[in-house]
Amino acid sequence: MNDLVCELDHNASKITLGDLLVFIDWMHRADAALEKGESLPPRPDVDSEKVNAWVLLIQKVEERHRRMEEKRVALEANLMAQEAQLSQLVAQLHQNVASLYDTLGLEDKACQLRKKAETVQSA
Repeated sequence: MNDLVCELDHNASKITLGDLLVFIDWMHRADAALEKGESLPPRPDVDSEKVNAWVLLIQKVEERHRRMEEKRVALEANLMAQEAQLSQLVAQLHQNVASLYDTLGLEDKACQLRKKAETVQSA
């Protein structure tokens, strides 16, 4: 990506109005597509290396953003599944310790732990 930026800086004095108009038109279509949740429009069919480089840069940024969003969603789903599993394990631990207290004749403590287990499971 730095190569593209350096190339753009080096050739900045050679930008034509036509290049800008083609790119601006593509950006308007790209903005509209992204607002609708669609993919970016195809690159404009022009011979301008500058316009193609600009569009390619935007496409790479959008692709990177899309991949990061997919990873974020997957990580959130994984986190929720692990939280649910942890909650079940904690409730199971409370139930097992409550059974141990019952065996030892400590029914009050067993009752407290069972209530705690119910609270953890309902959360």
